[in-house]
Amino acid sequence: MSLEVSEIFFSLNGEGLLMGVPTLFVRLSGCNLRCTWCDTTYAWDPGRSLSVDQIKNQVLEKDNGHCQWALLTGGEPLIQDVRPLVDALKPHYKIAIETNGSLYREVLHDMDFISADIKPPSSGNPTTEYGTLTKIIDAITERSGQLKAIIASREDYAFIRALTRECDITVPLVLQPCWGSVTYDFLCNLYLESPLPVESIRILTQLHKIGNIK
Repeated sequence: MSLEVSEIFFSLNGEGLLMGVPTLFVRLSGCNLRCTWCDTTYAWDPGRSLSVDQIKNQVLEKDNGHCQWALLTGGEPLIQDVRPLVDALKPHYKIAIETNGSLYREVLHDMDFISADIKPPSSGNPTTEYGTLTKIIDAITERSGQLKAIIASREDYAFIRALTRECDITVPLVLQPCWGSVTYDFLCNLYLESPLPVESIRILTQLHKIGNIK
């Protein structure tokens, strides 16, 4: 069993409810979307083919001895069969996943934390498949995690507002400004002018951008 891997590294989680948490990242290669503002376009390309044992060993080598979390990210990790990797890492770490929200897989129910995107119009791939989104919300409800949306304009914010009227968002929703397009205070003011009807919401920025870390 092998997976296409873009990179494996140790850093701080830069987004969402696990912001600032020391994390071992496994960035898998390939993605089924081409978002206009993607900041990891290099992960679209083919990566190195590594066995599950090779990946696990590299993760363990990069551990500082105190890290509790391993994060599967991409690209889009769910276009590959990640279950064997999850099983291999679980004895050592809590497992988180970052997914673009366009795919649902049963393996989500084995995660300790799920971060799934809602894509607004500026991405070029706006979220319209509410059935998939509902299944992901159910998985987050069962396990733990968040929905996350990058906001690059007022139109994006209006899109998320409309979506929250169509879908019952019962899990934490994180809104972040699109780096280089709008500022954090712009997004904060959008929310304060017109709060979203979501009980658990966080208006955050991207820590790894501020800290200039990977």
